[in-house]
Amino acid sequence: MIRTVLAEDEPHSLERLRGVLAARPDLEIVGEATDGPSAAALVEALHPDLLFLDIHMPGCDGFEVLSRLEHRPMVVFVTAYDEYALKAFDANAVDYLLKPSSRKRIFEAVDRALARRKTMDGHLFETLKAALAPQSHLRRFLVKVGDEILVIPEAEVLCFQAEDKYVNLLTEGRSFITDFTLKELEQRLDPERFVRIHKSTIIALHRVSRISKWFQGEQIVVLDDKVGTRLKVGRSYVENFRNRMG
Repeated sequence: MIRTVLAEDEPHSLERLRGVLAARPDLEIVGEATDGPSAAALVEALHPDLLFLDIHMPGCDGFEVLSRLEHRPMVVFVTAYDEYALKAFDANAVDYLLKPSSRKRIFEAVDRALARRKTMDGHLFETLKAALAPQSHLRRFLVKVGDEILVIPEAEVLCFQAEDKYVNLLTEGRSFITDFTLKELEQRLDPERFVRIHKSTIIALHRVSRISKWFQGEQIVVLDDKVGTRLKVGRSYVENFRNRMG
């Protein structure tokens, strides 16, 4: 969801913009302003993701509004004049709309904002991942859930399981998709705390509750979560697993 502020001093233009954007389920209008100083104050108070900003407004123009901001939302400039386009993109605008703009053109601006935020989120995710991951062993794991990035501490991890093209991180009652392969995890997890028991499974040793025998002598690991998650130990991994549990 893109939290959005509209800054427009012409009532009919504001009403039209509001009406068009109301049809976007991925956008929420959180505030409106009809002059420059109010727009700047509103952005600083609400920290929106996106700002539709008229260039000509009472009090101060759109460019001065931006100069007053510490919070820097994505900006779509809205104006009846085309001579400010170059200056607008120099200000790192997402888009530049000439009044009156069609519904399709306004939606294109929103789509551009979504694409830019996705890129920004990707960079943020990689930066956070690099900052949180120690140089030796992984102790915390970043996972994306909707628009949020959660940090899962090592102690909450039950296991990692490969499924199709993804590797899932399992905790008590929840599963998250990670951006690791099992091979990468084997290299970066603490070998004193994690062990691979199957071609598709790595478990946390401290979460092992018991080991049961299964059909034809196969071994099943039972974890200590509420449902007693049961995981098969692959034949080629049995000896290493026994040594690690010993």
